[in-house]
Amino acid sequence: MFSLFKKKDHWSELTAKRTECLKSTLPREVELNLSQPLLDKNMLFKTLSFLVIDFETTGFEPATNDIISIGWIEIVNMQIDLERKQHFYISNSQHINHETAVINQIVPQMIQNDGIPLEKAINTLLTDSKDKILVVHGKVIEKNFLDFYAQKFLGIPELPLMWIDTMKIEEWKASKTGGNTISQDNRLSAVRKRYNLPQYTAHNALIDSVATAELLLAQIAQLYRDRQVTLETLYEMSQ
Repeated sequence: MFSLFKKKDHWSELTAKRTECLKSTLPREVELNLSQPLLDKNMLFKTLSFLVIDFETTGFEPATNDIISIGWIEIVNMQIDLERKQHFYISNSQHINHETAVINQIVPQMIQNDGIPLEKAINTLLTDSKDKILVVHGKVIEKNFLDFYAQKFLGIPELPLMWIDTMKIEEWKASKTGGNTISQDNRLSAVRKRYNLPQYTAHNALIDSVATAELLLAQIAQLYRDRQVTLETLYEMSQ
């Protein structure tokens, strides 16, 4: 019997989106990232390089809120490389209320003294990630803010990047092991606790990116142990 539902070809879809975006006039950093061919989907996890990122924002909606800091760390050869880290405060973010300051531990003085323009931070991110896989815990924030930036400043509908999402991997795991996918707490701190990872008392974009990198390695170790896992498998789990 033929299946009525054809499996979605995420690779071809992402490639087509990147090709379409390249028809527009884009900053060099964006063009170089999007013109990079997608990695072979059969590549093994242990051979891949990842850029694990986190955004701190003043709220959830990109149209009415700002990115106030961006941090990232690299995973190379299944090791977190602390020498390859970045953390930026964003200087065009002015709407930091008391609640945001408490949650993110960022005050206006940090931005005024150390902030850089959002364009510079995103161009640096795209340069550092052009031959790597992006990793995030709960991609809705980072992806939505990047896509809004693309629409507002680049004139394209989105930045078609490849995302591995540790929150989605945790949801996938629950669905396959009989867990409750609705009520399960999948916040970063809660998921790390399930893997017996230490809790960080400080909170910023760089620390959260390190926490997410540790979580990804723990997830793969538990789910696959000595078995090989491919990029395609990780990407499908992240949808």
